[in-house]
Amino acid sequence: KYGMKTKHYLLPHRWQTAGWILLAVVFVVVNLLFGFDVWSVMDEAAFKLLIAGVYVIIGVSLLMIAFSEERQEDEFIRSLRGRSLVAAACVAFVLSVIWFCVSSINLMYFPMHEADDTKRWVFYMVDNYLSVLPMFFLYIVIFKVSLWINRRRCRHEE
Repeated sequence: KYGMKTKHYLLPHRWQTAGWILLAVVFVVVNLLFGFDVWSVMDEAAFKLLIAGVYVIIGVSLLMIAFSEERQEDEFIRSLRGRSLVAAACVAFVLSVIWFCVSSINLMYFPMHEADDTKRWVFYMVDNYLSVLPMFFLYIVIFKVSLWINRRRCRHEE
C-alpha cells in the first residue's frame, strides 16, 4: 500500500568533500607549526590544548568523510561500506587485544612510574593510536580502496 521508505543515515556527499578539505587544512597547519618550531615556545598546557584541538578537528573531519554518501550510492556500495566497517572493526579488536596483553605484561614488569620519558611517550602514542580516530581512518582506507578496485574491475570488463 505504502511505498517502502528506507532510512537514510548518511550525510550528503558535499560533507565528504568538506571533510577532506578540513583534514588537508589541519595537516598543512600542523606541518607548518612543526616547520616553524612553534612547539618549543609553547607552555605545556597550551601544547596539550592545541593537540586536543587537533584531535577533535581530525575526528570531525574523519566522521564527515566516513559517514557521507558517495556520488552514486547504490546497494553494492552499501554492501561494500558494511564489509569495510566489519574489516576495520576486526582489525581494531585484534589490535586492542594485542595492545592490552602487551601493556599489561609491560606494566607488571616495568611500572610506568619507574619509566623514563621516552618509554612514557611511546606508551601514550600507541595508546592514542589505538583510539577511535585511526579506526575511522582504517575504515575509510578499506572502503575507498575496495571501491576503487571494484570500479577499476568494472571498467576493464566493459
